[in-house]
This record gives sequence, C-alpha cells and structure tokens, in this order.
Amino acid sequence: MPIDWENFHFLRPEFLLLFFPVILILFSARQLIKKQSSWHSVISPHLLNFLLTSGDQKRSYVSYWLTALMSIFMVIALSGPSYREKTVPVFQTESARVVLLDLSLSMDATDIKPARIDRARHKIMDLLEQTKEGTIGLVVYAGDAFIISPLTSDSNTIASMVPTLSTGIMPVLGSRPDVGIAKAVELLRNAKQSKGQIIWITDGIDDEYIDEVNRAINTSGQLLSIIAVGTEQGAPIPLPDNNGFLKDNSGNIILPKLNSENLQKIARQTNGQYISLSANSDDVDFVLAALSASADESSAESDERINRWIDDGYWLCWPILLLMTIRLFRRSDASMASGFLLPLSALFLFGSFPLPSQAGIWDDLWKSKDQQAIEAFENENYDKAANLFKDPNWQASANYKKGDFQSALSQFSQTKTLTSKYNQANSLAKAQQLEPSLELYNQVIEQSDDSSLVEDAKFNKKIVEDLLKQQQQEQQNEQQDNEDKQDQQDKDSEQQSESEQNSEQQSEQEQQSQQESQEQQESEQQQQEKEAQLAEDERDQTEKDQALEHWLEKIPDDPGGLLRRKMYREYQKRGRQQTEKKVW
Repeated sequence: MPIDWENFHFLRPEFLLLFFPVILILFSARQLIKKQSSWHSVISPHLLNFLLTSGDQKRSYVSYWLTALMSIFMVIALSGPSYREKTVPVFQTESARVVLLDLSLSMDATDIKPARIDRARHKIMDLLEQTKEGTIGLVVYAGDAFIISPLTSDSNTIASMVPTLSTGIMPVLGSRPDVGIAKAVELLRNAKQSKGQIIWITDGIDDEYIDEVNRAINTSGQLLSIIAVGTEQGAPIPLPDNNGFLKDNSGNIILPKLNSENLQKIARQTNGQYISLSANSDDVDFVLAALSASADESSAESDERINRWIDDGYWLCWPILLLMTIRLFRRSDASMASGFLLPLSALFLFGSFPLPSQAGIWDDLWKSKDQQAIEAFENENYDKAANLFKDPNWQASANYKKGDFQSALSQFSQTKTLTSKYNQANSLAKAQQLEPSLELYNQVIEQSDDSSLVEDAKFNKKIVEDLLKQQQQEQQNEQQDNEDKQDQQDKDSEQQSESEQNSEQQSEQEQQSQQESQEQQESEQQQQEKEAQLAEDERDQTEKDQALEHWLEKIPDDPGGLLRRKMYREYQKRGRQQTEKKVW
C-alpha cells in the first residue's frame, strides 16, 4: 500500500526528542573512531596515513553508520509513525450465547480419545475461558432437554457444572436435538436477545428432526454454529464397569458414526456455521468470531463510529534486526558471534523441550489453572486439584473427595448460601460431628425453597439421626455392662470376705499357705480378666468404627451434585403436566 504522505504523522511525537541524545552519542563515537591509537598525539596526520593500515578504521566507520541507522529507526518506531486509519463503532451490542450439548449415549463413543463427551467438556471450558464479554448459558439434551444454566455473565458458574456433565445424568434416553434447540431459543427469547448465538456440540442428528431444527432457527433469527464431535468411522459405546459394549436388540454392537452430512445441511439451510472439533482452538475461534461478524453485518443501529490511526512503527523492526545481524557478523572476532548464537540456541532448546521440573510451567502455556484443576479432579488427583482451584467451593469439593473434611468445612463456610450449608452439614457428618450437622440440616430444611435440596437434606438428616440413636443405644448397653461387672465384683468381694472368716479357724500354717495360694489365684484371675476386657473393648471399638463407616457411606459423596435428581424431578413434573392437560 503506498504511503499517503499528506496524512503521515507521529502518534507519539515526544519520542522524537530522543534524537538529541542519540546525536550526542554518535558524535562522541565519531571522535573516538578518529583516534585510532596514541600515535595521533605524537605523529603528524599527513604522516600517520602512511604508517597505519586503514582496514580497522574502515570497519569502524561501517559499524558506526550501521549503529547510526539502527538508532534512527528505533527512535522513529517509538514515535509511532502512522498514515492510515481504521473505522470502529463507538458502541457494541452485548453478545449472548447458549451452548447446546448433546448427552445422548453415542457421545460415550471412544473414536476420539478419551471419549467424545470428554472432548466436548474440554471444548466448553475453552469457550467459557475465551468468552470475556456478554452472557452465556448452557442447555443439555438426550431424550428431553434441560436448562443447566440461564444466561449469565459469570462463566465460572457454568464452569463449576461442566465436570458433572455426562450421559448418565440424563433421566430419559434418546436423542432429540429439536427440543434442545427449542430450549436454547426459548432461553435467548426470554432474555430479550433478538440476535444471539447457539453453539451446538453434537455427533449427529436423525433425518426426522432436520426440518424442525431448521424451522426453529429460521423463525427465531438466531445464529447457529455447529461443532461436530466424532469420526465417520465411529466406535462402539463402552458399558460401565468394563461390561462390554452397547448392543441392539439383535445382539449386534452399536457403532455410532459422525453424521456430518445432515449437520452441514442444517448449517447451509439456516445460514449457520459448521466446523469439526479440533485439538487446538481453531474451532472455538471460528464460532466466537461468527457472532461478531454477524453483528457487524447487521449493525445499522450503531451509526456512530470513530476513526483510529494505526501505529505502523512495528514494520521498522525488520530493518533494525537486519542491521543488527550485519553489525554483528562484520566483526572480525568470531567469538562475538558464538557468544550470541550459543545462548540463543540454548534458549530455543530450553523452551522447546521443557525439563520435568518445569512441567507446571509447560502446562500453564496450554491450559489455565482451572482446566488443570478440573482435569486433576476427574483423574481423582484431589490433592493437586485442591491446590489449583481458585474457587473455594471447588477447593472444598476436592478436599471433601480426598477425605479432608475439616478443610472442606472451612472452605464451604466461605459461601453464605443454603447449598453451602448443606455441604457443610455433609462435611460435619463425614467428620463424625453428628449433632452440629443436624443443626445445619434443619436450617436448610426450614429456609430453602428448593424442593430437591430440602429432600436431600431430610434424607441425610434421617441417616445422622439413626446413627445417633444407634450410638446412644450402644452407650446404654455399655453402661449396663459396666453395672453388671460392678455387681459381679461386689459378689466376688463378699465371697472373699467369707473365705477369710473361715480361714481364721484354721491353723496359722494352713492359713498362711491358703492365703498365698489365694493371692496367686486372684492375681492370675485379675490378669485374665484384664486381658479379656482389653480384647472385648478392642472388638467393640472395631465394630463401632465399622458400623459408623457403614452409616456415613450412605451420605452422598458429591457435595454439589444435585443435577441429576433435579433433572429427573423436572422430567417427572413435565410428565404430570402433560397428563393433566390430556385429562382436562
């Protein structure tokens, strides 16, 4: 592009003042070059030219002018030369996105490692991390669709739910993308978003639902971006606990394949976008840029725009680097080049092949702390997850999973919500602090409007109450045993007293012999009773610990996981409402 000299100017002209110190330094360097040696002070200049070689002086002059050019280019680049401008809108409309995730059983296929659903969850985390502005929501579907999160500007709220998403949480099997699209459109419509984006992550759609999806998108005017998960070769669906693979009614292994043809057809008919899931962030960048491009095309409402000058000083970096290279390799001293190249090569190798000790730094280059923490949490490395999570609720969940209930309790208490109280009660119960946990369960039951949370709290409260009753019964039995032992000891003492009275009638020798024998027997008897008591106490304590552990195992081990039960109750409620409509 030719330079428009009429509009050429400097964005930071104050940096041009650097020319004064640069000129002063170059002038001083010029004087030093003229004084090649001490011979200048004792030999006339017209004789000096015949006595000294000119090679060194010529090299010095070349280096001088190379340095002068580099200095000039640097000052000009810092001053911000600009000759062109870009028009940008003053105001930008707030973006709204809904992530629609397919949770049908085919998403458990392992044609992409570790599984389609795992890669989909990681991709959602990437979307949340790069969504800096606007609002975002989350909808899942299988045989029915459910709203996991409405539109929110806090992406951390959705990020905390992503690890719990799996095909097993869906209350009804199947694959109904039409109802999923309808839920996503409803979410955008209720938020008064006339031009939002639905990011659909799926491995395919049956022919019977294509027309309904097209109709819903075209009617609503929302932008549809499809991220396809899987391969056209497909892979079987593994069953839980390594019980083989999912089969159809004929006993054949089901092999779900990526139905890309139908998805591309929908993208064309709705003026949407289609892209296959990638290992890098190309797919995320593509779908996030789609809404911005669409907004630019329909931004007639934002008429007010401003012009911004573009700083083109960075183009001068190339001639500066070229001059630096020439300046370096024109020196006759080869060690200077080696001193430059060797550290540069070492830095390149160090950055390309990180040592094991820099594993954490290497991970930070590719994944955020939250992504590393979630991956560690899914791999049951709860110590690492607790250290990486920044959110106190996630830290508490990791500590809860690893059995550090006291730490989980203190972290759950940082959030003043009823769900947090429920989690605190679970932590107290697991830590065998039963009575304080009952108080918190009662508070949740009395104050919460969430029927699912109240029902779970009542269930756990019943477990703790039964456990307390069992402990009280055991204490009563232990007290009764102690009383029986005391009565037996009293009887033994009475018998011993009678024996002593009878022994007085015997001779002193027999009495002494009998007393020694009796003392020995008593000592042996006491020792046996003591050993038996210790063994019995140890056995009772072991039984109590086993019983306590058995009871505590009944308390749900997922402190924040009410998602599946909520969806199941919502599904039941929908069924009842449909039945009532039919009756009336």
